[in-house]
Amino acid sequence: MFSDQSYIILGVVGGVFGLAIAIYGIVSGIMGKNQMSSRIDRFVTSDAYSQDFLGDQIKNQVIPREISGSLFSRTIINWIKKILNFFGKFTPAKQAAEIEHLLEIAGNPGNLRAGDFYAIRFLLLIASFVVAFLINRDFKNIDTQNLMFGAGVIVIALLLPNYWLKGEARKRQDEIRRGLPDALDMLSVCASAGLGFDQSMQKISSYWDTEMGREIKRTTQEMEMGISRAVALRNLSNRLDVDDLTRFVALIIQAERVGMSYADVLHSQADQMRVQRMYRARELANKLPGKVILPIGIFIFPAIIAVILGPAIPTLLSIF
Repeated sequence: MFSDQSYIILGVVGGVFGLAIAIYGIVSGIMGKNQMSSRIDRFVTSDAYSQDFLGDQIKNQVIPREISGSLFSRTIINWIKKILNFFGKFTPAKQAAEIEHLLEIAGNPGNLRAGDFYAIRFLLLIASFVVAFLINRDFKNIDTQNLMFGAGVIVIALLLPNYWLKGEARKRQDEIRRGLPDALDMLSVCASAGLGFDQSMQKISSYWDTEMGREIKRTTQEMEMGISRAVALRNLSNRLDVDDLTRFVALIIQAERVGMSYADVLHSQADQMRVQRMYRARELANKLPGKVILPIGIFIFPAIIAVILGPAIPTLLSIF
């Protein structure tokens, strides 16, 4: 059984990870902005902003921000921001671009940037080293079990942030992929009713509060700010990195160049994507039996064996 030292170690590990989760929750809460302001911030830092779409006067304009919030948010939270900004400066440029892209795909959870993400990851790594040191603080009598446990804590702290971010990005991509056929159906209906492509997108974005609807709304806002339709659609495709959406954007741009009817393109693409969605559902259903084997082997088979052999155990013990 566990000794008193083991319980102390487990308590320290739980406390460190609880503190890390609390710090992340605070950072996510205070860095979160309303949806409109976050869209504007992402737009003004994009390539479109650097290409003078908004004009030199707007680019050089300084918008004053009102100092508001509680004493806690103006003191402790500001210190946390400064710590994240300090550690975020050491982020490698290439990896920062990759993390920024993953954060964009994931929908910018907590409005984190690449520097903030690396800062949180670095702080978790430092906390894991502290935990490993506390576990193995007796250097004269280092236990192999404690050494392996400390190494496991460090590995988990190193891999957990990336695993979480990739999972969030993959989950949002799946949601976009599932909602794309419905979006194309609605675009096709609006186009058949006589609306233009831009008006159809505005109509959908105003009534459809989903991930796909919000991305369409962001695209329409970019077009309203002066970006051409082709560039805005390419930004949408690059932002989400979904194969079905990339093919759809390429077809829309091609249809605009050759003068094809948007309604025909939208209708054919919606039919094709519904078929692809059905095939994906069948593929997932075919993979399900293989995924169920391990839980069955771990949880159900031991219970069945205990029920079958349980009554015979006293007899077997008396014999042997």
